Amino acid sequence: MPFTVQEKVLDLVMKRIALLSFALIASTFPVMAHETANISCETVRAYVAQVGVAQAKAMALSAGMTSAQERLAKRCLARKI
Repeated sequence: MPFTVQEKVLDLVMKRIALLSFALIASTFPVMAHETANISCETVRAYVAQVGVAQAKAMALSAGMTSAQERLAKRCLARKI
């Protein structure tokens, strides 16, 4: 059974909301636990692919990303799989 355009758009929006929620939870957890987050390069690449570099960086900075985490994310994006 083929999906309608509305169903496809809704599916895409729900996936983006889920990914954004995951990224926000993952980035705020270290603040609550007073530890550094170890988010995988795969997660960084997937999030950047969904929302773009500028928005991903802005969200991470607003969630308290450290300079060390920013350098790690840049290395992840520089490396090819």
